[in-house]
Amino acid sequence: MSDAIQSESRGASALSSDIAFIRAMVEDGQRGASRNGIGVAAGLIWGSASLWGWAAWTKAIDLPGGIAGANWSWAVALVLFSLVGIPRGMYRRGGNRVAGAVWAAVGWACLTVSAVISIAAWRLHLGVIVTVLPPVIMALYGGAWLICAAAFRTWFLLAVGVLSLLSSVLLAYTVAQPVEYLLFGLSLYVLGAGPSLVGVLRSRSAAKA
Repeated sequence: MSDAIQSESRGASALSSDIAFIRAMVEDGQRGASRNGIGVAAGLIWGSASLWGWAAWTKAIDLPGGIAGANWSWAVALVLFSLVGIPRGMYRRGGNRVAGAVWAAVGWACLTVSAVISIAAWRLHLGVIVTVLPPVIMALYGGAWLICAAAFRTWFLLAVGVLSLLSSVLLAYTVAQPVEYLLFGLSLYVLGAGPSLVGVLRSRSAAKA
């Protein structure tokens, strides 16, 4: 009899744990793929650095520093993004756990790929290799958005993911041309910062509801 009671007790405890887990996942899912605002900062900061480079190389705007200033804009973007991201725990603090894990992985992948390509360009004395970074990064963005679309069953994110992959192909076609950085900057604004801002606003609305 006591064994039966203990078995029933363990079953009830397990059921209670399962219900609590499901409830937590539902509440977490309501936050969506917000990335806690980091995605907005990433899109705006890196997109602005790319547009700065395009403006300097095409002389569309008379910017201080010229081409050298355009090259340094990427270092400035890295510092700014670190100053914004580190206090907010980068991708980990707040937001949805699935989205946080996906974008944390993509963030580290982008940094690693950037380092790998930069080292290869330095070793081979072929600076032009660095121009393949924009299409690679947009491909990584596309993969991340598609994972989020599958996790949250959102057609909007599916469309963003597909457009990100298409932008990667377009960027590859324009590689090593100034227009590549114009398109890259706009892609980061529209396909990086834009969907992230939508996610942040939705998660805040859900939190107030």
